[in-house]
Amino acid sequence: MFNFDIPRYEKVVGDALALRPEIEKAADEISKQGYSNIFFIGCGGTYAHSLPLKYMLDTQSEIESHSVIAAEFMLMGHKKFSKDSVCVFSTRSGNTKEIVAAAKFCKDAGARVVMYVSNAGTPACEYADYLFCSFAEDDVLCEAIYLTNIPFVARMMYNAGAFPKYEQFADQLQKITPYLIKGKELYEDRCKAMAEHHKNTDYHMVIGGGNLWGEAYDYAMCILEEMQWIKTKSIHAAEFFHGTLELVEEDTSLILFFGEDETRPLMDRVLNFAKKITKEINIFDTKEVELPLDEEFRKYISPMIVYTITERLSCHLEHVRNHPLTTRRYYRQMEY
Repeated sequence: MFNFDIPRYEKVVGDALALRPEIEKAADEISKQGYSNIFFIGCGGTYAHSLPLKYMLDTQSEIESHSVIAAEFMLMGHKKFSKDSVCVFSTRSGNTKEIVAAAKFCKDAGARVVMYVSNAGTPACEYADYLFCSFAEDDVLCEAIYLTNIPFVARMMYNAGAFPKYEQFADQLQKITPYLIKGKELYEDRCKAMAEHHKNTDYHMVIGGGNLWGEAYDYAMCILEEMQWIKTKSIHAAEFFHGTLELVEEDTSLILFFGEDETRPLMDRVLNFAKKITKEINIFDTKEVELPLDEEFRKYISPMIVYTITERLSCHLEHVRNHPLTTRRYYRQMEY
């Protein structure tokens, strides 16, 4: 695969998987202590990656949860937030201003803070009651985040009587690494061709639903807009028919994320419409990727699978457009 270091990837994923004992210990301790709800607090990509976690809880348990944007959360006065809340954060740098401020806000309120961070010894770590740390750069960050937070949520559900097959799921998840690499290989050639075909395309629609809505939001904003400076709109599959469909023309680029949860028919509806209008449709479908998990567990990790395979498109876009994914004009380049 182009510009892909397999040993490096294996180490990052393996290090995240190795956090399992710490994750289970934290979830067990919190469950024993008791809590009123779970708040997933993020900004940009970390907010987006929290949405599948809330979807998981909402559809499979009675645990109350909220996904909120850090800066807004601190100003709005959320009436469900209290000292009995469990606040879950993720950050690669460990110094994102909104995340550090929100973690301090939660800690000062007496709530318990659960923190995944890729860089130890950074400011966000100071406010963590439960700290999970494994190094990752942007191209494999999502795997590290999901391999921490999905097991944490699953264990919390298990302790609440909502995930009786947790041990089976967690054991199977430990075998995921080679399957992620094979997923990338499966999409390598089509992502290379897609990048070449769309290297000068100036607008995309990225569409997803259910537990892939967060990944559609993330890929549009954090990858295509932030990292490639391409105008992109993320659209929820259920909302596509309430406005955005009027902008579709025969050359409009649609990128469709198909997952394996209960909302997949929403994506079928989008595709059935799109095929009648545009010739520019590209599909990322987690069903195509072989996994070591039972059928009933696949939907839980489909957000991670989509991130894993779309990384191949990001890599090839960076190359053919001569636009490094790390280049920024404004973000962290100036005060605002």
